Amino acid sequence: MGDLLIDSESGRIERIGKDLPAAGCEKIEGKGMLAMSAFFNMHTHSPMTLFRNLAENMRLHEWLSKVIWPLEKKTSETDIYYSSMVAFIEMIKSGTGCFNDMYFHMEAIARASKQIGIRACLGYGMIDLNDEGKRDREMRECERVLKKYSNGKHSELITANVAPHSIYTCSKKLLTEAKKLAGSYGTTYNIHCSETRKEVFDCLGVNKCRPVEYLEKLKVLDEKTILAHSVWVAKQEVAIMGKRKCSVSHNPVSNMKLASGGEIPLPEMFDAGVNVCLGTDGAASNNSLNMFETMKTAALIQNQFRWDPTIISPKQMLKCATVNGAKALGINSGAIAEGKLADITVLSLDANLQPANEKTLVNAIVYSANPSNVKHVIINGKLVLKDGKITTVDEQKIIDEFNKRAERLASASDCGAEI
Repeated sequence: MGDLLIDSESGRIERIGKDLPAAGCEKIEGKGMLAMSAFFNMHTHSPMTLFRNLAENMRLHEWLSKVIWPLEKKTSETDIYYSSMVAFIEMIKSGTGCFNDMYFHMEAIARASKQIGIRACLGYGMIDLNDEGKRDREMRECERVLKKYSNGKHSELITANVAPHSIYTCSKKLLTEAKKLAGSYGTTYNIHCSETRKEVFDCLGVNKCRPVEYLEKLKVLDEKTILAHSVWVAKQEVAIMGKRKCSVSHNPVSNMKLASGGEIPLPEMFDAGVNVCLGTDGAASNNSLNMFETMKTAALIQNQFRWDPTIISPKQMLKCATVNGAKALGINSGAIAEGKLADITVLSLDANLQPANEKTLVNAIVYSANPSNVKHVIINGKLVLKDGKITTVDEQKIIDEFNKRAERLASASDCGAEI
């Protein structure tokens, strides 16, 4: 029980205590509520809300090559803006304060994130398919994005990173040059890694080693490397990831939906010193951006496949969804503490979270909470969700325009199921 005093100018938590002076402050009543760190969604493709529920029951590589990539060629920058905005509405209303993105049309995503007030880490997704000309174009575009958005140059809420798509869509030269570029800007290096068995077997066939071993040979692994998925990693790869202090974004719901198979070795990763984070992946492959669901699913998978309900604690899962994400991105947030950035989710302790006491609250957040419990969200000291309503944009107007664009794209696809 207590008060939080937030400085909206600096965006930081100024004081924590009881009966703090509130003269001249906007007061938010927190009786019967719980303040916690806002979530860090550490791997997503926010504009892919545009393809949600459109292509189902397909394997990953078929899903990408036959549906997603062809449709992406038909999207405009305005499509990306509205689909990103819908993603951010969903994220905020489910307690997320920061997302780590990989996509294209970065200006549209940045404009949407700035307008709604969510913290954004933007990665231009690079693919060259061993085409030298395309590689040069991708590198130039990536650096252009870095120059514009890295280190909060455009907005204190926005930064940029380097995001080669994967080892199977990027040449060795692109992977290594991208790491050099990330180093020159002091930013993170994000890549899909060991997402499917096919990826691993193909890498073994071509490179005579597994994906993490391949990236280690290329010297791109360190504390600023974020590996998305990593569900098909061997013991020696976990050791490498720990030695290099890498971060991993575990995206359990998407992995199960796409039948990626494999079982991410979370206990071994924790023991090795890997910084494990959580993500939803894009809404096209999840099909939500719900970090409550992600935490619970990540824990239950380990319990089920290890035959051991003690293998993962709720406290570890909550840390993966908050503190570890902030650490991976180098953001002074992820916890409720004086001096930290005020990225805060306020939950209403409704019937589904009762009984609510010090012994049960962490368990309740991980196993019982859902987006309906999210009452308020503060990002960078600004109230962006109040009483369950977005304060910064006209939600319905955005959804209406988004649906017009989604319908146009759906009509261009053979996928979907009629009622």
